[in-house]
Amino acid sequence: MKYSFLATLLCAVATLLTASLKADDKPLKYVDVPGETRFDFGSDPMRYLENDRVKLGLDLSLGGAVVYLEDKANNSGNMINSFDWGRQIQLSYYSGPAPFIGPNGEKPSPSWAGLGWNPIQSGDCGGYRSQVLKFETNGVDEIFLQARPMLWPHSGVPAECLFECRYRLTEVGFVLDATIVNDRSDKTQYPGTSQETPALYTNAPWYKLVSYLGDTPFENEPVTVLVDKNDGKGWPWVGYYTPENWSALVNKDNYGVGVYQPKSFYASSGFYGGDANKGANLGPKNEPTGYIAPRETTILDWNIRRTYSVAFIVGSLDEIRAEVYKMAEKDRTPAPNWTFNGDRRNWTYLGAEDEGFPIGDSLSVNVDGERDAKALSPETFWKASDASVLEIDAQFVPKDATSSPDDKIVVALTPVSPADSADYLQWSEGSKDKEKERIEKEKAFPRLPQIKVDVPVKFDGERRTIRVDLGKIEAYRGAMKRLELKFPKRESKAVLYRVGFVQ
Repeated sequence: MKYSFLATLLCAVATLLTASLKADDKPLKYVDVPGETRFDFGSDPMRYLENDRVKLGLDLSLGGAVVYLEDKANNSGNMINSFDWGRQIQLSYYSGPAPFIGPNGEKPSPSWAGLGWNPIQSGDCGGYRSQVLKFETNGVDEIFLQARPMLWPHSGVPAECLFECRYRLTEVGFVLDATIVNDRSDKTQYPGTSQETPALYTNAPWYKLVSYLGDTPFENEPVTVLVDKNDGKGWPWVGYYTPENWSALVNKDNYGVGVYQPKSFYASSGFYGGDANKGANLGPKNEPTGYIAPRETTILDWNIRRTYSVAFIVGSLDEIRAEVYKMAEKDRTPAPNWTFNGDRRNWTYLGAEDEGFPIGDSLSVNVDGERDAKALSPETFWKASDASVLEIDAQFVPKDATSSPDDKIVVALTPVSPADSADYLQWSEGSKDKEKERIEKEKAFPRLPQIKVDVPVKFDGERRTIRVDLGKIEAYRGAMKRLELKFPKRESKAVLYRVGFVQ
């Protein structure tokens, strides 16, 4: 099951049960790419890493996706679901166009056409498997592999990219360093897209979805149970802001697996299979499943090489959160400071494009003068009290040197709202009672308006550091989660070197 956008999910619901065969029903079908040699895994495609606490298993006939994860200390058995090839723990990416037509005119399955360009690690909906090209292991606690993924919505269309995965065992789980290496023939810069980084699917005993929702992260405030037994929740997936960067799926005794992705402040997660199957004694080949996907919105250039790291932690809910807190000590900063030397830092655009990958020492954003153009930061978290001044190191270059240099940009700051602490985004699925409940929650947990500031700038090509005193703005209080820069409608180039906050 692969889902990215809400609109796609709507059309996918009706075909969920018929779109894919069970994984065990699919023969070994591959599409060879000229010049590539598939790694010979022999008669058994499974490879394992194991220590006193954790057992991790990869299936090399499915691109090296994780199909086995066991918490040995708590006798969990295998927690990973493999009902179809859209599950497991695996890499999955999304970009345009939608629908994506293959290099020889191959059309996607109508059920999945809305996903666009969607390479995944296991295989495609037509039964063709992704191929492992390289495999290395130290035999103790680390595996590296390179794979050629398939495009999920198609049948037999290899993706014009490679996946590289490094799996490293820890004392309480494992860390995945996940890399996509693009080499697409379509050089269009498509808008930033929400990525699963990555997707985790559990078996039915691990149904309870837990995270921290609120505006005081890393202070041991109470967690939120987003999906529980007999609450009618879990499907469609629940979307939520999670400033501690983790979510967990646990069983009735609060033992299970957590996912910590330090750059992801939003997740889509849940349980598919209904209340009756939450906690049921069902295994990897059964359809009910829990799901966690940390999300990052990013631009995937035709030639990009992009890596993220994510930690999987087994144990009790308290152990999972405590381990997250330890890892977060090295990842957290008091306030965002985005320096764009070689990296977009997950900034995206509306109504504009930059000059593409590789990124130099700045983001060079082309504004055409006809559309409303914005540069958007990723979702994050900071307290206004730690970031009273915004600094923008930039130069603004007009196309016409004779035009007036005086203009302005609009800085928009998004507060953390009461709405971010509620799961009112849970879909109504056509139920009048649920729709009424959703409306009532919107009233009780409102979404606060953006804080907007007009900032004078010079469109004269000179590089300057612009300082915006936010401390004088009455509404700029409490917790914040996003920044936007709106450019004036004039044909120009905005060159951003750094955007950050100081106290």
